[in-house]
Amino acid sequence: MEINPFAFGVSTLVDRNVGYITQIIGPVLDVAFS
Repeated sequence: MEINPFAFGVSTLVDRNVGYITQIIGPVLDVAFS
């Protein structure tokens, strides 16, 4: 199976953004629902 560098780059970028967004939204949700 051939790996598409573009798709791999996009998935890596999404993974980074999800982690970054989770770090920001996590504490906000904790405050909102506490």
